[in-house]
Amino acid sequence: MRHRLALAAILAALLALLTSRPQAQTRSFDLLTATVADIHAAVDAGALTYERLVRLYLDRIASYDTQGPRLRAVLAVNPRAEEIARTLDQERQTRGRRSPLHGIPIAVKDNVDVSDLATTGGNAMFAGTRPALDATIIARLREAGAIILAKTNLDELALSTRGFSTVGGQTLNPYDLTRNPGGSSSGTAVAVTASFATLGIATETGVSIRSPATNSSIVGIAPSRGLVSRAGVIPVSFTQDRVGAHAKTVIDAALLLEAIRGFDAADLSTAAGLGRTSSQSLAQPGTGLEGKRVGVLRDLFRQGAEFGPINQRIDLQLRTIPGHGAVLVDSLSTRLDLVAMMPTLRVNSYELRPAFDAYLLRRGPASPVKTFADLVASGRYLRGEALEARFEETMKAGDLNRNREYLERLRTQHTIREALIGLMDQHQLDALVYPMKSVGASPIGTADAGVADNNISAVTGLPAIVVPAGTGPQGLPIAVEFLGRPFAEATLVAIAHGFEQATHARIQPPATPYRPGERFAY
Repeated sequence: MRHRLALAAILAALLALLTSRPQAQTRSFDLLTATVADIHAAVDAGALTYERLVRLYLDRIASYDTQGPRLRAVLAVNPRAEEIARTLDQERQTRGRRSPLHGIPIAVKDNVDVSDLATTGGNAMFAGTRPALDATIIARLREAGAIILAKTNLDELALSTRGFSTVGGQTLNPYDLTRNPGGSSSGTAVAVTASFATLGIATETGVSIRSPATNSSIVGIAPSRGLVSRAGVIPVSFTQDRVGAHAKTVIDAALLLEAIRGFDAADLSTAAGLGRTSSQSLAQPGTGLEGKRVGVLRDLFRQGAEFGPINQRIDLQLRTIPGHGAVLVDSLSTRLDLVAMMPTLRVNSYELRPAFDAYLLRRGPASPVKTFADLVASGRYLRGEALEARFEETMKAGDLNRNREYLERLRTQHTIREALIGLMDQHQLDALVYPMKSVGASPIGTADAGVADNNISAVTGLPAIVVPAGTGPQGLPIAVEFLGRPFAEATLVAIAHGFEQATHARIQPPATPYRPGERFAY
């Protein structure tokens, strides 16, 4: 009996010793939710390489974009992506990272020039042709050590919002294959949400960053007019065009925006940001919502029974804001009928021809057409759609300096911009908030016109961030939009990040589940 008691005491002591020792912490990597920080942590621990990361993304593209649901988000993959990743792995080991985007794979909308890949704009005339130069933002991404992984599908020449081009066909929505993915940056948004790349470059003239971000339950940043160069981007409007970011989190979108922002002599619109942007990192949001004042812009909550369910869900999400240290000022109005004014605000069709002709000069001698009129005369573009109507309108626009309707639209854009800034000044607000759309994604084949439209950020040039806000009554993603002051992206990022952390409302797409090897402990 005495021996048994002694043995039991020894065993108890051993058990106590084992349980008192600090256990090695186990971390995990999940490709479908991985942020830039998560990727670097796994690489630093020796559990992942940038080369392996690229292979994981390429495998997903093969499984879900060209096979399976065939999302058609990707037009081309970079054949040197793995080689580039391997070089960046070696560089990290010997010299360290160039920037936070070192080794990070990025999907790029195919209206952005990449000199070693075809840039088609989704148009058959440009299929297989390469530009002479990188777009300014691509040069900056390469310098930062990012990997240009893929070119993504879009509405042809970025002139609609349904996600269809003659080069890539119809991009599908991975949340519901029968629904519009949003456009024109459909391919980039789907590529990011389906985990074909970590981050995505998107562009916008009307709603083309923010609409597909909404439909894909991701973050979309449409920056202040003049913050990011458009040089080397197939244009629609020299007034409204913007280049922005798609990501799964606000901080990751901010990292991408930070890498591409800044003055560019090849796009003098960026002179507007000189002296107005701080050197503060956009990806360090500080205390988030704490101390901020956010106004609810009721002008952009559409009125009517069909909009009630989503408006109510957005209102419910907004109630979280005061609980995180911010002041929510409700029931604000510009006293303008912004919804009714939306169809008469764009200047796309007026500016398309001169903007396109200027781009073709940069495209170089290998360009398949030398002028916009050449493209129209070729007949090689999507017929019977919004694009054809835009073509007809721009060919009739004439001298813009004498076009009264065009000049009136510019004046109205300025009026609305001043009204929104004035509202923020009056109530001492850091941002305005409202639903990006008060309806879910429309059936495939339809565009974001009418009740699905919200071009206020684009026509005023004010920065906006779309953040997932859960799902609507049909189970489709919905989003809030935060609108800020000119060049106040850092404040807007802090607010959007705070809201994101308070709600955690992003959802994964059901059409692109996990594949082997995409989750592991280390």
